[in-house]
Amino acid sequence: MNSQNQPDAESGAHLEEISSFLRRFPVFRETPVEVLKLYAYLSRKEQYSAGETIIRQGRPSDRMYLIMQGKVSICEERNEQHFFLQDLTDADLNYFGELALLAKFDWFFSARAVTDVTLLSISREAFIKIHERFPEQYPLAVECIVKLRVDRFVNQIDYLLDHLPREAWKECSIISRNGQEITPEG
Repeated sequence: MNSQNQPDAESGAHLEEISSFLRRFPVFRETPVEVLKLYAYLSRKEQYSAGETIIRQGRPSDRMYLIMQGKVSICEERNEQHFFLQDLTDADLNYFGELALLAKFDWFFSARAVTDVTLLSISREAFIKIHERFPEQYPLAVECIVKLRVDRFVNQIDYLLDHLPREAWKECSIISRNGQEITPEG
């Protein structure tokens, strides 16, 4: 991995470029300009070669990654095997690790560069510094991050269920408040 702290003092144009890039993502879309520029200033550009591990499941999380260029594969490691969850590319607005901004935990997935990749990362430390300075923005950022993660979780579950063999399905029923059973058929 090659990383560069961004930006140096005379690169106002670079700050504008990174700010514009960040603005495209839902989590930063409603962020005031002065806060967005601080994110841009505290972010770090990272480069990974094809096949290189970006994050490893079970290691401490500390940052969010936004894909500037390339393709990243997200997988789950279980019983020394890697199970594909999804590919993320620069063709869409893709990111991963957003929950690391909110809490300390061990990564629950791994990420690997499929192609040469350029990422923009924002550390938890930077996120905290920004929200100490702009505390009114914190609840909005947290709400957006949680909503985005729920959406991603739903999409991953949908993908897995769409590819799950029928024999692995076990139907369940739900009991309503009045005690009647509600089955998937009705």
